[in-house]
Amino acid sequence: MTANEDQEKSDYYYLTMVVGTRRGANFLLRGERATVLGRGTDCHIILADPLCSREHAEISQVDHLWRVRDLDSRNGTFVNNEKVTETALEPGFRIKLGSSEFMFHSSSQPPTLETSGGVRLTESIVKEASLEIGDSSLAALRHDGPSRDAQSLYQLAVRLLGCDEPIEVIRATLQLLHERTRSGIAGFLWVSDEGQLKLQEVMPADTSERVSLSESLTRIVLDQKRAVWVANQSSVGSAESLKHYADALCVPLLYEGTTLGALHLYLNHGNFRQTDFDFAISTAHLLSVALARARRQATLAAEHQRLVESSASFGELIGQSEPMQKLKEKISRVARASGCVLIRGESGSGKELVARALHKASTRADRPMLSVNCAAIPADLMESQLFGHAQGAFTGATRAHEGWFTRADTGTLFLDEI
Repeated sequence: MTANEDQEKSDYYYLTMVVGTRRGANFLLRGERATVLGRGTDCHIILADPLCSREHAEISQVDHLWRVRDLDSRNGTFVNNEKVTETALEPGFRIKLGSSEFMFHSSSQPPTLETSGGVRLTESIVKEASLEIGDSSLAALRHDGPSRDAQSLYQLAVRLLGCDEPIEVIRATLQLLHERTRSGIAGFLWVSDEGQLKLQEVMPADTSERVSLSESLTRIVLDQKRAVWVANQSSVGSAESLKHYADALCVPLLYEGTTLGALHLYLNHGNFRQTDFDFAISTAHLLSVALARARRQATLAAEHQRLVESSASFGELIGQSEPMQKLKEKISRVARASGCVLIRGESGSGKELVARALHKASTRADRPMLSVNCAAIPADLMESQLFGHAQGAFTGATRAHEGWFTRADTGTLFLDEI
């Protein structure tokens, strides 16, 4: 049987990386278009290889024969250790680009994806992309009609700024992706503190009980920290969670070296478009930052509430005697007022403790409280210390001073030893 006849009988053609950063990964080749390999973010197969050119080579099908063509690369394209400008490919041929090497295959069954942990899927990579901040973060704006995508991303950014809860951030993003990409399912899996994958949200909402997002696909994406576009070529042998979908996008959420989770988009029929893939990546960058901010804000809000609750317990005022109970009741009553309070007592009787208790029980508990020992301030400097002064306002004023009243603005100022 000739190579031409063999290729005509095969249903699937793909490359397997045998040397390189994605060793063992399979990349599906499509006859309707040329597959470009290189370092550039626009390439169909992106190579994290400094010896590769931005557009190194392309593989295409011409008259039922597959051919590889060098794209004027810096270090050349090699097939079976021979440098070529353009040549036909046969199953088993090795292709070397820079320091990366691939094996060309044909098969009647779809190839598989595999993680470093041995998880396998009977789907094929259509395209993948780096999630590093850079060109890929604006990928959605490189195509025709960028104004529409730019407007959508801008509106999402504005909406995310108004979201205080992490779940609100996720829902707003999934809603946009669901509408923009026409996906049948849009979902988000987050990584717990224990490293476990947890289902956070699915759209449409009525599918949440019967939909299972692919954890195996998520693991592949999180292991490689790259967005992946896969096509489910056959349900035979596919991961159970992907059997009923024709196409899938999975994009990891990365923020300051931390993996927050992964976005999933599935189509029941047909295929995603290149613009869908790029838009999902751009959206993921916005979601990563907004989600990290919302989680941090939620943590701070919870900590603030804990401090306010603990502060209102008069923890520094020890004792349960009747006079102490009356003092605490008076503090609670006076703290609701907005005027000044005069605290009298002998030196060492705890006037500052009462002042702090008043502050903690007031509506200003989350604002600053400053204590000033007036006895330690010279009489001629009292005004400038309390109200501040500009540089050079008087002899010795070598720099501006912000007064205590300004520093304690909206909070509480305790003037001791008046």
